Amino acid sequence: MNKKSSWLMGAICGMALTFGLSSGGYAVGADQPSSSMQQQIIGAKSNGDHEALAIQYENEAKELQAKAQAHKEMAKAYDKAGYFGPGGKFDTVRHCNNLARKYEDAAKENFALAKMHRGLAEKAK
Repeated sequence: MNKKSSWLMGAICGMALTFGLSSGGYAVGADQPSSSMQQQIIGAKSNGDHEALAIQYENEAKELQAKAQAHKEMAKAYDKAGYFGPGGKFDTVRHCNNLARKYEDAAKENFALAKMHRGLAEKAK
């Protein structure tokens, strides 16, 4: 591996680590709402309560979309770098694309929850 490709792989691995650490909350236990969120869900009765939940879900969905896009970009970088690991090409492109799909799916679910709470907010008026 030459100096340029070695530097590129170091940069890519650093980005992957940064994104991995920043997405740790999603990767582990993010499907479980915090106790604060649980209380908001249980106590949601008014228009404002449901609107606040809708906003939270939309914000989370937007963050998940950004993470999906970041993983798509990492997949392109891995593909361009042509990184080879032990035993042949480590399928980092597939790995990144799989994560991107999962983040996109989670974003869709969050948007659906936001829509549901907006509907409940309308009924609470």
